[in-house]
Amino acid sequence: MLRLLLLLACIAAALPLHASQLLKWCAWEFPGSVSFDNPAKEAQGVTVDFMHELAKRAGFELVISKATPPGRCIKELGDGSSDLVVGIIKTGDGREDIDYIPYGARHPDRVYLAADDNRKLEQVTELSTMTLAAIRNFGFHPDVTVVIEAMPPQQIIRVNSVYSALEVVAKKRVTAALLPPTLVSAVLQKHPGLNAQIREVSFPVSIVKPQRAYIGLSKHCQCPQLAAAIQTSLQQMTADGSIKAIFGDIIIPLF
Repeated sequence: MLRLLLLLACIAAALPLHASQLLKWCAWEFPGSVSFDNPAKEAQGVTVDFMHELAKRAGFELVISKATPPGRCIKELGDGSSDLVVGIIKTGDGREDIDYIPYGARHPDRVYLAADDNRKLEQVTELSTMTLAAIRNFGFHPDVTVVIEAMPPQQIIRVNSVYSALEVVAKKRVTAALLPPTLVSAVLQKHPGLNAQIREVSFPVSIVKPQRAYIGLSKHCQCPQLAAAIQTSLQQMTADGSIKAIFGDIIIPLF
């Protein structure tokens, strides 16, 4: 009996006093933020650095998936097979099965024209006169969506990548591309020859404002204390400059 008690005491001493909760992040490729372009095909990039720092501060362990399509990740949040995603935009009231935790704001999509197209854009409605390239399965800013949904379908050309969208603009197969500027910057670093063939135009900030970017936490997690710890840690990371230091100009701090 004494030996058994001693054995149990040794086992208890070897265990951590507070086991961290394990959260699975369902991650997808997002140029400039998350990449799987390495021999192990593991997630890397500024958003990965951000999430590791957040996990350390909020007290949870992070498990990152292999590259997964965004639609599948959202489905996994809904059924509880994944715990969180990063970088989603909330539409309306959002989904009932997701807790939305804001961590910053993203710059609105910008319009990319051929280099010799000198037009200026003062109103979102001016898009209705163009043929536009956009990435397949990507949504638009709410103010832009109203205009896009009123346009004939043949005016919106969906392509598979930012590079393809910029390419069809450069070749003047469409009038313009509507794209996230952070993604465009990452592509232009790899394809600098496109720089001379396109021109970036932004809408006035008073018309198209930055959108909040969210961490989506599955409600199947049933971890309100952890959600509160994440929110507190995000506020601390904003206050001490960590979010700015990690993301640079990719994300606009909120707090």
